[in-house]
Amino acid sequence: MMYLSFKVFNFRCFHELVIENFAPVNLIAGMNNVGKTALLEALFLHSGAYNPELVLRISTFRGIEPFFKIESGRTAETPWDSLFTSFDPSKEIELTGKIKAMGYRTLRIRILREPWDSSGVSLFIHSNQERPGEPLLSTGTDLVLELEYDEPKRKGKHYLIVGPKGIQIQPFPPPPPPPVPAVFLAARGLISPAEDAERFGRLEIAGKQDVLLKVLKTVEPRLRRLSVVVAGGVPMIYGDLGHGRLIPLPIMGEGMVRLASLVLAIANTGKGVVLVDEIENGLHHSVLYKVWRVIGEAIRTFNTQIFATTHSLECIRAAHRAFRDSGHYDFCLYRLETLGKSTRVIAYDQETLEAAMETDLEVR
Repeated sequence: MMYLSFKVFNFRCFHELVIENFAPVNLIAGMNNVGKTALLEALFLHSGAYNPELVLRISTFRGIEPFFKIESGRTAETPWDSLFTSFDPSKEIELTGKIKAMGYRTLRIRILREPWDSSGVSLFIHSNQERPGEPLLSTGTDLVLELEYDEPKRKGKHYLIVGPKGIQIQPFPPPPPPPVPAVFLAARGLISPAEDAERFGRLEIAGKQDVLLKVLKTVEPRLRRLSVVVAGGVPMIYGDLGHGRLIPLPIMGEGMVRLASLVLAIANTGKGVVLVDEIENGLHHSVLYKVWRVIGEAIRTFNTQIFATTHSLECIRAAHRAFRDSGHYDFCLYRLETLGKSTRVIAYDQETLEAAMETDLEVR
């Protein structure tokens, strides 16, 4: 399910963005506020396709808790206003991806201006969460966000409905599983220890737990083994550093936790995508080469595609050398540049990136 190309219209800072010829590992660079994180968010929404709740989730990736402000019976502010270019919700967002073995799939996001009839009753019948099976009608104060998807074997619409009665998703029951499995690792905050422990447990069941151990030993060579321990009712990954007792992974540092979350995401998202904002966070530049080598091995083992952002030249150099030396240059660097209202994409394959590095050309 690898992405081959992606087009973005009217999303965040992008009036229009077109990127082609994606690789298994794609590193996104560029100056601040050029749209690196926004590109990851657009891919996350597109990969989920049928689930409008993802619109709320990407706000939390930026450290913003979703909120709704009701004024004079109408919803005055929503967490999705910022999704639309220039904060103009009259424009329709369109995300189109070409996916290997699937073809083109388009996702359109729009706000329905009049989602109610002349009497002020919502045209949508909600599922009553307090009394399942009993319909719940709401009034014209509702705000409705529509997600329309169009792919080779399926077309349809899903709705996120917000009003005085709370948040509802239509149709009910909840949307089907995403067409492309995806995990988003935000720059802010860490994956919960319980979630990482669960993913590690799946690796153990499959007999592949040594994959994570091998990767973490590139940062902490003293690490002998890993185990899931339930302490205080919360499962967490612990490691043996030879001190006579196991130590919680977070005690070993942010870099260890960040790297563990990344590898566990790759291993649990086969035939899917892992989206990583500021991939170098928590990692010392001296280990980046080794980290990229093992990441390359992991994506080939589990057939997972990566999209990651970076501000670090050391990270770019390390990735280039790691994939060059591996004999599998399944890597590409993309630099985003803002030109007026448009965004230019400069792609660096092995040859052009090698030349840029030799001449100290700015590629961040």
